[in-house]
Amino acid sequence: MRFLILICSLMAPFGANGQPSQPAAEVRVVTNIAYVQGALAHPKKHLLDLYLPEKATCFPVLFFVHGGAWVHGDKDFLGIYANLGKAFARKGVGTVVINYRLSPEVSHPEHARDVARAFKWTCDHISEYGGDLERLGVCGHSAGGHLVSLLTCNEALQKEAGIDSKLIKCVVPLSGVHKVRKGFLPPVFPTDNFNLNPSPIDLVRKGLPPFTLVYANMDLPTCGKSECEAFAAELGKCDVPVTSVELTGNHVTTLLKASQPGSPVMKAILKALHEPNPTPVQQK
Repeated sequence: MRFLILICSLMAPFGANGQPSQPAAEVRVVTNIAYVQGALAHPKKHLLDLYLPEKATCFPVLFFVHGGAWVHGDKDFLGIYANLGKAFARKGVGTVVINYRLSPEVSHPEHARDVARAFKWTCDHISEYGGDLERLGVCGHSAGGHLVSLLTCNEALQKEAGIDSKLIKCVVPLSGVHKVRKGFLPPVFPTDNFNLNPSPIDLVRKGLPPFTLVYANMDLPTCGKSECEAFAAELGKCDVPVTSVELTGNHVTTLLKASQPGSPVMKAILKALHEPNPTPVQQK
């Protein structure tokens, strides 16, 4: 309940049901596309939404994964992710917002496998909607930040899903988890099921796309400065371009600011999409 109150209070700039106070313009919305077919498809969690610049073609694409500690969350939650998708579409960026199965229904590595399946759908189909596969970036908040980093770093996961890792042009984890230690959230990460390494920091290697690590000065310990600095250091050792952006705020505001034009979060994401080979810097 306290989490919901905080979310609602921070959404003051938005209208009822989390919708923008100004009407959406020049955005095409396509909802509830199934990215898994057949008997294994989940009727709700294997769906994704598209937010597309109206009448545009060959636009960059942002693939976004929601957070919620791998046990909560949904692409339709309070309109937050719809706001994000529309905000980026108005900036000329097509946005893919996905659902994935959650614990306790599933445990690692099934969350990551769903994200990989949704990304494979995006690679196979987003050009049909006008997206440019040469400008495809991945982004997520909290658990979603962990999952997009894992998608990028885990070669076994990519191979299993049939993903060409070269299609990931940039990675922007927002308050993401980069190290999963044994004993951390056992219902999500059973200690006897680490067959797909869940820690992006352990999987860093040369040739990864540029990372932009965004976190808040009052973030959660597992997602904050020290964890991001450690991840950035490992990326740097492998000559992976990395930018760190520290925000004033907390774990929740990191997400909500992503939808606000001119905010440091939105600027960081847009820069990552439009500048595929940035010079590593530290931003405050």
